[in-house]
Amino acid sequence: MKAGIFAAGVGARLGGPARGPKALTAVAGRPLIDWVLEDLDRAAATDVVVIINEESIAVRDHVARHPPLAAVRWIVETTPSSMHSFFRIVEDLARDGDAGPFLVSTVDTIAPPGTFAAFVDGASALLPDADAVLALTAHVDDEKPFRVRLEDGAPRAGAVAALGQGPFATAGYSLVRPSVLRDADAARAARLGALREYFVRLFAGGYRFAGVCMPDSIDVDRDADVAAAEQLIRKTVC
Repeated sequence: MKAGIFAAGVGARLGGPARGPKALTAVAGRPLIDWVLEDLDRAAATDVVVIINEESIAVRDHVARHPPLAAVRWIVETTPSSMHSFFRIVEDLARDGDAGPFLVSTVDTIAPPGTFAAFVDGASALLPDADAVLALTAHVDDEKPFRVRLEDGAPRAGAVAALGQGPFATAGYSLVRPSVLRDADAARAARLGALREYFVRLFAGGYRFAGVCMPDSIDVDRDADVAAAEQLIRKTVC
């Protein structure tokens, strides 16, 4: 399985550039990127593409000193938005004609060990009928959550009925197929910004989305989130 990580953020609410790249923010004594790479190893990822910006070279240097089991490739590019970073990652993962699916995650997602493997297992039954399977959480503690509602009769996993509304929020990771790139050029021309805007466009255009509700995870955006993530780790790591 191939995977991708969005690691270009500066962490404006975590001190910004003065504290270094967001991916190196320490949680329980380890940088965020280490936690994500370690769980990708548990999910048997063989190749990982990480996108960073020109100001985040220290992230690449850190990983070179502490390499994961998977082979890691780097995209060093300051993109205009999360949508553009998503395109670059999926384009790279699919460049050899690989039909996927690819596991993609933000670098600031802290989840119990084994979460990515459990998500892949839970999403496998949904993939034949979906262009993207979103990891969902019922624990919504975000200033601007991306809400999701599943179809009736699918309380924990199933086809998505609505994006932008619903009882769940996206958890920061997903499985996607290269088919999600078919509308990329039109989205660039329309100057869409955030990835959520692109997903809403795809959904409105008939692309198939599914969701799987997963155990609680923490999206580390603020100092308070660091403490919450460390508490979650203490509860799940002996």
